[in-house]
Amino acid sequence: MLRSSWLLLLYLSFLGLGITTPFVMTLGYVWVDTFQPQSVAYFILNELPVAFIMGAAAVVSWLLLDRRSPPPLMLVTVCMIGLAIWMTAALLWAELPDRAWAKWDWAFKTVVFAAFIPLVIRSRVQIEAFAQTYVFSLAANFVPFGLKVLLSGGGYGQNLGLEAGNSGLAEGGYLSTVCLMAVPLALFLGKHGKLIPRLPMMNLAYGGVAILALVTAIGTYERSALVGMVMLGLYMFIRSRRKLLFGSLIAVAAIAVIVLAAKSWDARVSTIDQYNTESSALTRLLMWQWTLGFASSHPFGGGFDAYGTSVIMMPPDDLHPGGYLQTGRAYHSIYFEVLGDLGFPGLIMFLVIIGSSLFSLVRLSRKCRKIPDLVWVADMSDAVQSGMLVFLTSGAFVGLAFQPPFWYFVAMGVCLRAHVWHAERADTAAVKGWRLAAQRTREAAMNAGPGWRKPPAPPVEEPAPAGVWRGSARARRDNS
Repeated sequence: MLRSSWLLLLYLSFLGLGITTPFVMTLGYVWVDTFQPQSVAYFILNELPVAFIMGAAAVVSWLLLDRRSPPPLMLVTVCMIGLAIWMTAALLWAELPDRAWAKWDWAFKTVVFAAFIPLVIRSRVQIEAFAQTYVFSLAANFVPFGLKVLLSGGGYGQNLGLEAGNSGLAEGGYLSTVCLMAVPLALFLGKHGKLIPRLPMMNLAYGGVAILALVTAIGTYERSALVGMVMLGLYMFIRSRRKLLFGSLIAVAAIAVIVLAAKSWDARVSTIDQYNTESSALTRLLMWQWTLGFASSHPFGGGFDAYGTSVIMMPPDDLHPGGYLQTGRAYHSIYFEVLGDLGFPGLIMFLVIIGSSLFSLVRLSRKCRKIPDLVWVADMSDAVQSGMLVFLTSGAFVGLAFQPPFWYFVAMGVCLRAHVWHAERADTAAVKGWRLAAQRTREAAMNAGPGWRKPPAPPVEEPAPAGVWRGSARARRDNS
């Protein structure tokens, strides 16, 4: 009862503050989409379309109050809009129309809202608030999970967080991936955050959040989490300026995991190299093979959840000497998910979004590293890059292509690039009129040094008496 009342009050606060400040309404949608209060509330919020209300309010408030300083049109944004249009068109030839419509209902909103976010989130404060809201919303799920893992050791398929079931953040593959994506973002906020007062222990607090995210990923016993941790550690080691210290910390953490982890965790992860005999891994390989064949005969895809029509032949085992058939197995990969659902056009747009985002973030990091006022942009670009790389590696074994976290990271990259673009235009904008005269006066004062004084005004000549002027004119005529 108390939890539901608190969540309702927080939801209404976002709506109330967002009436005059549209970016707050946008943050409210990020909170709802990440934390999902409707899943843990017992009244009101669990009966309302809270995400639709908040998202619609954010768009309307932006249209009425905040249509200024739009970001430049980027290739990533064009591809996101194109992908949203294509996934809508794919409903026309969907193999399973009802299931395709159900997935389109949330996947379409995810991609479109990610393209909308850079219109509202522009300044440094807004970008940081975006990152803070996402990390804190996610931390509400993995902090209790991580603490329980430290006490109990965790386990495969166990629900130790706020949500129950086998979907959303209650699903181990999804939870472990998004936790690892949040680690570099939490470390960035601990270093550069300005919204929260810089107390002496603030860095340690964010470090604790990052550690609990890692513990949660380990506690899910997901093999995809191991792949993501390897990528995260490798990337952060490459980007670290103190490689010896960072490498030592990684080695200590690895030894601690090996020594302290339960035997069940070791038994679960050790099957990662038994892909040709272990049931789950073999099923993935057979489904990927089926998807390639399906895409060759359906180059435009089969619509969302087309895997429901899949039929794969499993090899013989002790219970089935002649082998057996399995139907409707999931893709278990972001790449094969997009290929099977949206075909080659969808996969191309998806890969262009990934490639363009990473390439732009790398360039942004290199450029802003040399500008003192934009070092935070460089560090956040690195954090977003590492989070995306974790998603791209862990997601190779989990079907998360249209889940919000990846698209929020894409939106963060667009916001950073738009912010730098506006900053560059502000510095190089042409100055005209009285502003140009004032600027030249200031520059002259700076060049003159401390002893500079305003030059005296030129003397004003008083008009001569009338007689004197006429006499002078008459004298000039006589002399001529």
